[in-house]
Amino acid sequence: MSPKEKKKNEVNHSLVLLDIIRGYSIFDVNNKRYYFRHFSIEQMLEFEEFEKIEFERAKKSGIETEEELIESAIKIDSWSTKQEEEIKALKWTIDHSTKALTKMSDEVQKRAFSEKIEVERKKLEEISVKRRKICGYSAEALANQKRFFKMASSALFRDIKFKKEVKGEDVDFISSLVFSKFSEFSDRNTLLKALYYTYFFDVFALQHRDPLSLLKKDFLTLTIFQKNLLSLANGLLSKLKNIEIPDEIYGDPIKMYNYEEPKDKGGDKVTHGVEDLKKKMSQRGGELKAEDLLS
Repeated sequence: MSPKEKKKNEVNHSLVLLDIIRGYSIFDVNNKRYYFRHFSIEQMLEFEEFEKIEFERAKKSGIETEEELIESAIKIDSWSTKQEEEIKALKWTIDHSTKALTKMSDEVQKRAFSEKIEVERKKLEEISVKRRKICGYSAEALANQKRFFKMASSALFRDIKFKKEVKGEDVDFISSLVFSKFSEFSDRNTLLKALYYTYFFDVFALQHRDPLSLLKKDFLTLTIFQKNLLSLANGLLSKLKNIEIPDEIYGDPIKMYNYEEPKDKGGDKVTHGVEDLKKKMSQRGGELKAEDLLS
């Protein structure tokens, strides 16, 4: 990735914080301004309910479920139970490898471990693409598509007072921006960097016993992004108050949030779990299997 492309893809965390605090984002497209009103907790629950209803309707109309489509694909040898198990194993390995990575301190080892995790992610994506093609017209996929359209159409407006709804082709066109923003604001690391701004975190530390009042919100009006922001801020503040954070990571909200005190505080730091993983990787020429991560 070129420096120009890298800079383009960088997240402006102060703008992330601004959008989340005020509860909406602005899109300027083709000389038109659109407002994306962030979803409330109640809305998200309603969307889940809507998806379940649409799923049942799809089944009643004769559309097969993912499970049924996979079973049919296995019967004609276009898919296999081995591939199903491989997907589960890769997901498990990636999840546990990522957790183990946060406990490593040696940068060289972290880089090597990260590269192996990335290889596993690419392998998972390759297999998942094949599976998605098989399940692309399932009852679940149809219900999910309808949910996404409902989410986008209920959140897009042409005015800041959220009175003029966006309709027709504009919804299809702008919906990709909505879900791109949704993905960005759902990323834990992005939120941690955003909330650690002095403008927010210092005030949160003073107001942490009543965080909803900080945003002048209650449960019904709180957005899902605001909820996540407050939850992570509370977790980070708790770490700072109750755990001795090493100097080398102090000031990095992601590393501080992920930091766990060594179980044995006396003498050398306990790193045998990570060291075992390193040895297994070395013995296998850099390979790591799912069972290696079992505690």
